[in-house]
Amino acid sequence: MVSNDPNNKPEENGLPENDEPDGLSADQVAEVRAYDEVEAWKKSKNTLYSVLGVIALAVAVSSFYNSSKESELAEKNIRFLNATMGGVSAKEQFLSFAEDYDDALGGVAQYRAAAISYDEGNFSEAAEHFLIAATQLQGDPLQGRAKIGHAISLIKSDKREQGIAKLSQVSSDSSLLGVDRYEAAYLLGVDALSSKDEAGFEKQRAALSGEDSAASYLARLMEYKRLNTLYEQSKSLPEVNLAKGAEYLSKQRKRKNVKETETGLLYEVLTKGDGAKPTAEDEVEVHYHGTLITGDVFDSSKDRGEPAKFRVGQVIKGWTEALQLMNVGAKWKLFIPSDLAYGNRGSGSIGPNEALTFEVELLGITPPLPEPELPDLNESEPRPAVFPAKKSSAGKKKTGKETSLDTPADSQDKEKNSSK
Repeated sequence: MVSNDPNNKPEENGLPENDEPDGLSADQVAEVRAYDEVEAWKKSKNTLYSVLGVIALAVAVSSFYNSSKESELAEKNIRFLNATMGGVSAKEQFLSFAEDYDDALGGVAQYRAAAISYDEGNFSEAAEHFLIAATQLQGDPLQGRAKIGHAISLIKSDKREQGIAKLSQVSSDSSLLGVDRYEAAYLLGVDALSSKDEAGFEKQRAALSGEDSAASYLARLMEYKRLNTLYEQSKSLPEVNLAKGAEYLSKQRKRKNVKETETGLLYEVLTKGDGAKPTAEDEVEVHYHGTLITGDVFDSSKDRGEPAKFRVGQVIKGWTEALQLMNVGAKWKLFIPSDLAYGNRGSGSIGPNEALTFEVELLGITPPLPEPELPDLNESEPRPAVFPAKKSSAGKKKTGKETSLDTPADSQDKEKNSSK
């Protein structure tokens, strides 16, 4: 316990005599400050200069590296741009670029080379380039397009099964863009229709129906189906019409009053005529009513209320033949096979290879207009017109007998006669 008695000696207070507290004296502090401000700089400046030199060198190296990278990138872009400009060597330039740059832009170059090969019809070569492009474009939005190009090129190069398999992979690959998956499904649906694979078509239709964003592809697929159906019907229509026409004509041929010509034209005389028969060069006036074998009317002058006029030799073969057998005033019913009508091309509402039925009434023959007889300019040359000079009438007395059509010779004869 420490005593507060002032009479106690210092050692009794716990402090040794002549000892000073720990720490630096004022003189020592002054010396330290002088050392810190001057000597520290002298000792550390060389180190500082070395550090700054290292930093400067690092900056220089980094700048040189960046400059080289920029130069390399500029050269890379120029090469790609030159290939993009086209020309006869565009494909070779793209392939050369793709060999030197194994990155996404190199994949784009492969894609462009593949597209050129496809346009040239080199489908096997295009398939190879599209495949390489798809590999290099991993994770790129263009990858799906490259895979579709690869699949279509395989199909075009007679490797249909492989191509269809690749399209199926694209349609189910969730890592690809939706538009690429939808297009693959659309193409699979088109192929199914072409192959008459109803189940395959329905599968792709259902897949597209389940995606709201695939509505446009679904609409395209359904429109293609509609057009394909019409096309299939149009291909079979000529054969169907020909068979129906033959059956119809066979029934008419068995009727009692129906006659047949050597060409196969069938006709029935409804009313006999007593007038002249036209020739192929004559123009005739007729009333007619034309129907298909179904009874549908496709043309009728009677319905229009006005007869038709035309040259006999400028209509279908069945008409030309029948009209030359008819007398003016006659009315016939014609059963015309398709080869004597519009054949496999049809006409308007008349389908290909359709047999036709007409009721024809020959009203009259229009006589041809006589052609005016023109002079033969090679036999004689026309005389040039001569216009006499007008004589002065001074000193002459008009008698009233002269006309403005008198020629000079007529005037002289009149003067001689008057002098006599």
